[in-house]
Amino acid sequence: MRKKYRLLVLCFLLILSFNGIGQEHPSSHQLDYEKYKDLPRHPSFFNVGGEGILPFKKTNKKTPTVAVFGYLPYWEYPKSLPYLQYDLLSHLAIFDFSVEANGDITPPSYWPWTDLINAAHRNGVKVILTAVNFSGYQIHDILTDPQIKANFFAQAKNMLLTYKLQGINIDFENVRSGDRGAVLNGFLSDLHATLQQALPDAELSFAAPPINWGGWDFEGLAQGCDYIFIMEYDFYGSWSETSGPCSPLIGGTYNTTRSLTVDFGAVLQESPEKLILGVPYYGNRWTTGSGEAYASVVKHLNQPTYTIAANWAQSHERLWDNQSKTSWSRDFSNNNWYQLWYDSDQSLALKYQLADVHHLKGVGMWALGYDNGRSELWNLLRMRYGEPQSVSNTNLTDFDIHIVQSFSGTRRLLYQLSKGQKVGLRVFDLTGRLVYRSESKYQRAGSHTLSLPVNHLPQGFYLYQMKIGTRWISGKL
Repeated sequence: MRKKYRLLVLCFLLILSFNGIGQEHPSSHQLDYEKYKDLPRHPSFFNVGGEGILPFKKTNKKTPTVAVFGYLPYWEYPKSLPYLQYDLLSHLAIFDFSVEANGDITPPSYWPWTDLINAAHRNGVKVILTAVNFSGYQIHDILTDPQIKANFFAQAKNMLLTYKLQGINIDFENVRSGDRGAVLNGFLSDLHATLQQALPDAELSFAAPPINWGGWDFEGLAQGCDYIFIMEYDFYGSWSETSGPCSPLIGGTYNTTRSLTVDFGAVLQESPEKLILGVPYYGNRWTTGSGEAYASVVKHLNQPTYTIAANWAQSHERLWDNQSKTSWSRDFSNNNWYQLWYDSDQSLALKYQLADVHHLKGVGMWALGYDNGRSELWNLLRMRYGEPQSVSNTNLTDFDIHIVQSFSGTRRLLYQLSKGQKVGLRVFDLTGRLVYRSESKYQRAGSHTLSLPVNHLPQGFYLYQMKIGTRWISGKL
């Protein structure tokens, strides 16, 4: 009887494994790295010795109001530079500095990115070196071989000094189970101490998986470095037997909320300021057996960037999955069902709310540049973490605004225009959900009153963004 029971359990585990449940898979960092790794390495536009790089200076920067940690992959440089909004970033992690088997560090194409570093430093953004290795065998040697370890430490420290960088993010993945606890955490503690001797303000962080599949000591990991970037994505992907969200907020066996409160529960309780909630700026597209959510997969097609995903969804059927609180889209053509699951500004707002409720260090994304050509993700960051502006600090001499709330809950905006211009308005609840929008329309000079249709909504604060000409004013209602 016991033998039969064990056999049934084994079969059940095999079924779970086959369906992509309860096992590890390559992260999007690794998948994108593999996709682009054979691109030719280009020489820098600037001095390879770091001449001309401006030092980082601490400023009175007020935005973002939490850490916003964005990875910028080398295949997005330099084309993504015009799209970066430095006032909404606290950290810009350059991906990748490949760590070789002997501890040598190979910089990314076009390195050094002097133009980006200087722009970031002028705007009070810290530039982070992302040290990358995806081979468990090589990582074991880097962690345990004294000579290789010393070589990596020396080269990493030299990179920070030469290029005036502010820290290192360790993105070691596929780490052996036996190396995930004391070995890795001790390595990070040693690296942290080495960096502190030469660069007291240097930051050390680690890119961690969202689920503890075994061997990880996340509490010890947090103690070994300054903070952890949790890669809260890749819950579904090319390996999945059904369609589904890359980063479900809730629902199913594994999701972002469970990851934060269970897998990282000890860290969350003791040191929430050491956690950054990473979100995906990409999605997954499949052909499926039907048009229903979580349909059986026929074929995984690709992992489109946010811009590609949002544009596709915009021209097809945009849907909302209430089970996971994420966006998806579908289309039926050529006798095939196509499904695309991705995180929109609506679903990302809920994840940012999760981070804020638990008082995390901040949020981050894989990857900057994946939203090029669209502004809504930057607008969401600005609405949530940008410094609210009032009329008194915007120097708008041609504009004045007052907010009036009646006992019945009706809210009105009273504003004065000294000259005629276009005016538009958007109102959001505190989750980032758009509850009211008026397109920009020309209004004459003089006094105006606008009643906001929010009295039917729950009581509490609402955020507004008002566009006056080409300028935005934001605040609370």
